[in-house]
Amino acid sequence: MSLEIKNKLLLVLNPVAGKGYGKNKLFEIVDIFSKYGYIVSVMLTKPNGETEKAVAREADGYDIIVAVGGDGTLNEVVNGILSSNADVPLGYIPLGSTNDFGTSLKLPKKIEEACKKIAESEPKWLDLGRFGDKNFTYIACSGLFSSVSYMTSQQLKNVLGHGAYVLKGLSEIAQTKSTFYSIELDDETIEGDFWFVGISNTLRAGGFSFYKNGEVDFDDGYFELNILKAPKNILNGTLILTDLFTFKSQSENFIKKKVKKAIIRTKTPQKWSLDGENGGEKTEVTVEVRQKTIKFFY
Repeated sequence: MSLEIKNKLLLVLNPVAGKGYGKNKLFEIVDIFSKYGYIVSVMLTKPNGETEKAVAREADGYDIIVAVGGDGTLNEVVNGILSSNADVPLGYIPLGSTNDFGTSLKLPKKIEEACKKIAESEPKWLDLGRFGDKNFTYIACSGLFSSVSYMTSQQLKNVLGHGAYVLKGLSEIAQTKSTFYSIELDDETIEGDFWFVGISNTLRAGGFSFYKNGEVDFDDGYFELNILKAPKNILNGTLILTDLFTFKSQSENFIKKKVKKAIIRTKTPQKWSLDGENGGEKTEVTVEVRQKTIKFFY
């Protein structure tokens, strides 16, 4: 393997993700990329949107950026790169509690294999979503479970992993009320009382499997609209939850469509989640697909 210096690499690492696993493996990650001939700089994530701003300032000075952490870390790095207008490919080493997007893209879970894939492969185009004036990588959602990720403490995530999301989600079910949504698409309008509305480019979300391998193309210019109908009674609600927890998202309780753009309206403000991060409360939002927006190693 040649040790010739060929590229400058920025490693953006969340030191608390994955029970601090990334921080413990930092030297190994740097060592692997260095052996591939990269000059590696390390940036630790910061709270309150500072990571995105820092990436935006630095992105143009690097030939490759690698995010190490959970899906929220990935979201911040993606938005930083887009803000910078830099033509720089992105690698991702998923270390979060659920790693929905990394699992959907079949990214390696072992550090050495993940680094090797980034160093030895060519990046491919990836579609991104636009939510109002914000970008998201794989899902924008509202309703049941949508606030679980950003409302669950990092300490609980580190102790219980995905179980933390399940516990938090179960505590929400008893308080969940249906919301009337009006969803305007290019060729139709869908209206009704729903428990969950999401627009995604992933096989999984919140640890739940919505699609099988091959059912989602990550660069085709379409995202998937996923709707979970509100139950008509307690028995129907039990069946819906059974479908959700046993991954039977093909049942009549779900509505699924491929979309390029959707205008979503509600009478009262609804909490939205973008890649597991707080997307704010909205009564109307426009979600659009941005085809082949960023080069990504997957």
